[in-house]
Amino acid sequence: MFHPLRVLCLLACVAGWSIPAAGQTVWRCGDTYSQKPCPGGREVPAEDARDAGQRAQTSSAARRDAKLADEMEKARLKDEAKAAPAYIPPPKAGDPADQGDRTRSMAVAKKPAHFTAVSPKKPGESKPSKKAAKAKKSGD
Repeated sequence: MFHPLRVLCLLACVAGWSIPAAGQTVWRCGDTYSQKPCPGGREVPAEDARDAGQRAQTSSAARRDAKLADEMEKARLKDEAKAAPAYIPPPKAGDPADQGDRTRSMAVAKKPAHFTAVSPKKPGESKPSKKAAKAKKSGD
């Protein structure tokens, strides 16, 4: 059984919590909004100026859009589930790669021969100058 005093206290508490929320002021501080005043900030009206009909229309449109979004998601998931798997054709019977013994066609790795680098110039020789190269060509 309800005690009238408890119900009355509960209603008073709920009403006390809702009153400060309705009377809050919002401050615009540059590009941000705050509930606390700031230097150079200005107060912005935060009350909902819509009437009850407009609020009802907005909430019904939001419910309709949410329902439509759920239906579209279900349809998309259904289409994705029944999507055809990727087709990979089977190998042809006449492919030369499938015929014959593969041991003969595989190359066997060989150890490389010892490598020694050779310079075209002998040690101590310097690069001939352009004048010497021209003189040598004109002398030939």
